[in-house]
Amino acid sequence: MSGRLRLYAAISLDGCLADDAGGVGWLAPFDAQDYGMAGFMAALGSVLTGRVTYDHARGFGEWPYAGKRVVVMTHRALEPDPPAGVEAAQGDVAAVLARLRAETPGDIWLLGGAALAQHCLARGLVDSLELFVIPVLLGDGLRLFAAGGTPRALVLHAARPFPNGVVALTYRRG
Repeated sequence: MSGRLRLYAAISLDGCLADDAGGVGWLAPFDAQDYGMAGFMAALGSVLTGRVTYDHARGFGEWPYAGKRVVVMTHRALEPDPPAGVEAAQGDVAAVLARLRAETPGDIWLLGGAALAQHCLARGLVDSLELFVIPVLLGDGLRLFAAGGTPRALVLHAARPFPNGVVALTYRRG
């Protein structure tokens, strides 16, 4: 099935996408393992992301999403020279997603950040959660799941442990 919105993310054991300063340096000790990113990227047609995550990715030097359409949910104009394939969108995320589903050959990566992911989860827009649970307790940070959310049933599709203690969990909507 094409056009699935896939939330594919690394999270700490206590559910954080980033530390309390917004950093992801705590992931570095786990970078040597191949988690299947190349296969995941090959299945994608588009990336849906928030402005903070986009700005963070722009700081990487080489644009990591070359060849992909990247839609940035933002209320601010993008810089004058965004990478090829990058566009800004605002308004109702469900409407933006419906347009992406219709126009995307392949799946859509919900890259984040936390606020966009929480919004999409709360509205039932996410088709699959592909989480790489990192055996680190951050204690505080940007949480993937908002407190007080509406209960949603998920169905476990796959679970795969890695030798370094990371566990990949894939859930689909129930």
